[in-house]
Amino acid sequence: MLTRREFVAQLAAASVAATALPSRVGAHLTGARSPVVSIHMDQPYLDVTGRAVPYLPPAGLRGAAPVAHLNEREIRSSYLYF
Repeated sequence: MLTRREFVAQLAAASVAATALPSRVGAHLTGARSPVVSIHMDQPYLDVTGRAVPYLPPAGLRGAAPVAHLNEREIRSSYLYF
């Protein structure tokens, strides 16, 4: 017959053994994935479960390309909201 003390001792030993596994093996057994950055409501969101769709910026996107040739003074005089 298993006593409560023996059960707790076996549970503690199993916990130690599970944490001693290398991270890749432990992640493989639990189905865990690496964290990913995704976008939610126009804000970056770090999903530590790794189940979200990762944000991948579009290739060739350059939002500041039209003003890249301007210096600081020209930008501030032309664009009041910078």
